Amino acid sequence: MNLVATGLLWFAAVVSLYFAVFWFLVLLDGDRPAVRRKWKEWPLVTVAIPAWNEEQDIEGTLRSVLALDYPADRLEIIVVDDGSKDGTVVRAQGIVSGFPGRDVRIISQENGGKGSALNTALARAKGEFFVTMDVDSFIQKDGLKRLLAYFVDRDIAAVMPLMAVHEPKSLLQKMQWTEYIVNMFYKTLMGRLDCLHVVPGPFPVYRTEALRKVGMFDADHNLTEDLEMAYRLQKNQYRLVQATDVTAMTKSPFTFREFYAQRNRWFKGAVQNTWSYRKLLFDKAYGDFGMIQLPTVLLAGVLSLILFSQLVYYSAKPVLEVGYRLWFVDFDIWTLLRNFSLDLHALDIDYMAVLLSVAMLGMSAVILWRSHRMMSARVSEQGWISLVGFLFAYYLVLGVAWVGVFVDLVRGRRQKW
Repeated sequence: MNLVATGLLWFAAVVSLYFAVFWFLVLLDGDRPAVRRKWKEWPLVTVAIPAWNEEQDIEGTLRSVLALDYPADRLEIIVVDDGSKDGTVVRAQGIVSGFPGRDVRIISQENGGKGSALNTALARAKGEFFVTMDVDSFIQKDGLKRLLAYFVDRDIAAVMPLMAVHEPKSLLQKMQWTEYIVNMFYKTLMGRLDCLHVVPGPFPVYRTEALRKVGMFDADHNLTEDLEMAYRLQKNQYRLVQATDVTAMTKSPFTFREFYAQRNRWFKGAVQNTWSYRKLLFDKAYGDFGMIQLPTVLLAGVLSLILFSQLVYYSAKPVLEVGYRLWFVDFDIWTLLRNFSLDLHALDIDYMAVLLSVAMLGMSAVILWRSHRMMSARVSEQGWISLVGFLFAYYLVLGVAWVGVFVDLVRGRRQKW
């Protein structure tokens, strides 16, 4: 058992180090200045807001879109109520009534999932560009104009903003705040290699023509329709661009139960969609997207399960050994303590493991510093406790979510939203 555990740990360490070094080299290679487009006349844009039981959050999101610094006659807003059972529609209607003359439509349909709601809006969209907006997010006033400036070529199908956690309060939210910052930094690196694999829901701008050409959003109960659409656009040789000067704020789960439900859906959707597009894996025709990014998505779950299982194993092992010794001496704790000795020598230390750990921590420190600088934030902004928790405990929490995904996939459990 020790041999298997050691082998799994070394596999996880080597694979993790390989990808860490890869992205570190991409970072050192430097970034090319992005070209911006100056629009002579602002294009017509459709913003779609899919909503399902969002009575508490619809107001803030809708007001954020209505407050955009963008010509009102060039902005179409479509709210799609996907079979809500609460007061989502009434709340949305109340907000819209305060903005007479604005082009806002509220459409109600039977519950069909987020992909279905987006397709309802896309089928009616008049805009040259199509924006999706999650009902727990907010965008800066000049965000739309800044994102449209990235559409310099016809093969660019989507441009997405950076994302940050809105007003974190709990320890879990503060750790997610750091996670988002680090993930956004990695997305800028992925953007350099044209291998972005997901277009998140908070305010990405799509070229409407591209969406319709590839066949609309997947409405077949897809758990991560944004990721599936990114895969489909990549398959059709479109480009996805990560903006670096626009930030969308999004609410993150407050409790572990909410966090688990969110990540279970994200991870499960990632596995299912990556498997559906497995023919793109290691296909040179898709560049770094097929050679690096898709394998990374699959390996993320494998590595999380390995690390979580090893944590359980190495945590339980000493406890069981102590229990056995206590049983052997008829639970005479004093005798066990009296004969205890710490037998530790310099030659017993696994120096290779220490070297790997130091290398990983060193690169992690650089990534933390650079990612926070990109977002104009301090590394310790959410407190040292949350930072230490993120570095040494957060990914174990993610491991719990991955275990749940594995169990659900075996059981065949499905959900819509």
